[in-house]
Amino acid sequence: MTPNARQYHAAFAQELARLNPAQREAVEQLEGPVLVIAGPGTGKTHILASRIGRILLETDAQAQNILCLTFTEAGVHAMRQRLLQLIGPEAHRVHIFTFHAFCNSVIQENLAYFGRYNLEPLTELEQVEVLRSILEGLPLTHPLRRGKVQAHFYEGHLRQLFQWMKAEAWTVERVLEAIEVYLAGLPDRPEYRYQRPSRKHKKGDLKESQYEQERQRMEVLASAVRLFPDYEAALLQRGRYDYADMIRWVLGAFRDNQLLLRSYQEQYLYFLVDEYQDTNGAQNELIRQLAAYWESPNLFIVGDDDQSIFEFQGARLKNLVDYYLDFKDHIKVVLLQDNYRSNQAILDAAQALIQYNEQRITKQLKRLAVDKKLRAAHPDRQQSTRRPCLRIYANPFQEALGIL
Repeated sequence: MTPNARQYHAAFAQELARLNPAQREAVEQLEGPVLVIAGPGTGKTHILASRIGRILLETDAQAQNILCLTFTEAGVHAMRQRLLQLIGPEAHRVHIFTFHAFCNSVIQENLAYFGRYNLEPLTELEQVEVLRSILEGLPLTHPLRRGKVQAHFYEGHLRQLFQWMKAEAWTVERVLEAIEVYLAGLPDRPEYRYQRPSRKHKKGDLKESQYEQERQRMEVLASAVRLFPDYEAALLQRGRYDYADMIRWVLGAFRDNQLLLRSYQEQYLYFLVDEYQDTNGAQNELIRQLAAYWESPNLFIVGDDDQSIFEFQGARLKNLVDYYLDFKDHIKVVLLQDNYRSNQAILDAAQALIQYNEQRITKQLKRLAVDKKLRAAHPDRQQSTRRPCLRIYANPFQEALGIL
């Protein structure tokens, strides 16, 4: 072993020695699906980097056989820097990407297949122009124009709708079918039936005006959904693509071209995904496609249902639950409870609030008997008795001054 190799081997050994028992358990489980439920400040970056290092040291996998996906460029940089400290220059060979960067790399490596040589990102101004052009071209009898003085009244609604459709990888047909199912079920809902008799209605009669109002609202939604192909065509005509298009293109390519999908499935033997609770439908489907080759894939998921922050972008806590259920016969679940960031008073205050969240994985999966209460583990934080203090300010300006 060269002096340089010995240096990094020693650094990696020291890092492993610093891991607490739960972290070590996660790092040492190299094969099969793993779910790490990691609360804030529990050392997620450490275990991801340590696991990658352990894979390279103890298996035949090469750096380019490992795919690590995260959400931000800052997360990619932090992971890369941590790996550099542990394994040296080999860290540059590990494939660490954001979801969009990974899909962009797939497209760039297969330009002949994707055929999108000259496309450029869509600007916000161009998006406004495209949406307004579509709306202004609609006849006055169209549900999105009917009774509206301004042609682009629904501009913001269309932007949000198309963003959600792309983020969730929803097709026009799928959304229209969901609308039909929703409308068909409305008469069976208690809120659409009179619960008490009156002079004009019997108990159980349909609230026709309320039903008609909702039906018209769904008609507008369905009409908007049908404009999605026009939006896509307008972007291609301008030589532009939406930010979410890259993931959709790769998903479509993997579905239609098994040879292309198989080439990436054969390349990547180990998958690591950070902040899994923030994956939306398209991102989740990408992970599923890549891992579908194996019955028990080496898929290492790190997430915390208490920390989802991208719900407005279509992220789904349900993805964590579905991952557990998909591999419940093979999966290894590790709970990280030692918090190195806060004192116990802060952790207890947070626990007192979050315990009422009905979306917590522990409430949705009764069989997953884990206690998610965090423990202060940093020596300096353990000694602190400072309690959280609630301050209320009259406006954002006063709040900013209070922070300063």
